[in-house]
Amino acid sequence: MPDVRNEEELRREQVERLLREAYVYQMRNELLHAEERCRQVLELDAHNAEALELLGDIQERTGRLEEAIQSFRQARDLSPVESPRYASAERKYAAALLKQRGISAADLPEEPASPLLAIAASIVFPGLAQWLMNDRVKGGVLMGIALVLLLLIAFSPWGVRNIEEGGGAFLFLASIAASVYVVSLIDAYQTARRGGPRRKPKSGWEV
Repeated sequence: MPDVRNEEELRREQVERLLREAYVYQMRNELLHAEERCRQVLELDAHNAEALELLGDIQERTGRLEEAIQSFRQARDLSPVESPRYASAERKYAAALLKQRGISAADLPEEPASPLLAIAASIVFPGLAQWLMNDRVKGGVLMGIALVLLLLIAFSPWGVRNIEEGGGAFLFLASIAASVYVVSLIDAYQTARRGGPRRKPKSGWEV
């Protein structure tokens, strides 16, 4: 039994060493050697998803798109659905399929924004949701106004310190700040509902 365990540990160490070498060769653009290391890993562990994904990267870079698609698909199928490896292989598999059809991922429509996430971003700071949805002008204006109002409320004679004098100026500034906050929330929600674009593109499976 100890011999079996030692043999398994040696095999695992060999796999890790070969993977490290494969990554180094890939970084050096020595793709032939990198592919050789990946195949050696797969001889030791035919279900190694990491080696299959890396092999797919190499095959795609060397113009063997059909082989890359198969490698990405195998890497995806061998990975737990909740793992980063699954998501990575799935994304590359989808992109390779699109490339095979002559479609670039950059040509795909952007994924619509989530109204709930837009509201959450607006709660953090007015204008943040608009900025994240690539409406940079509106987002920048709202954030600038909100920042100025916060500074006035915190440090100016018309802000918190004005409360001791009756608070009229403070209430005025606070009401403007609240209005900006509400306007930002409503606008972010409506923009997201209209399908305002998020920064991340679709995976490609929505086509």
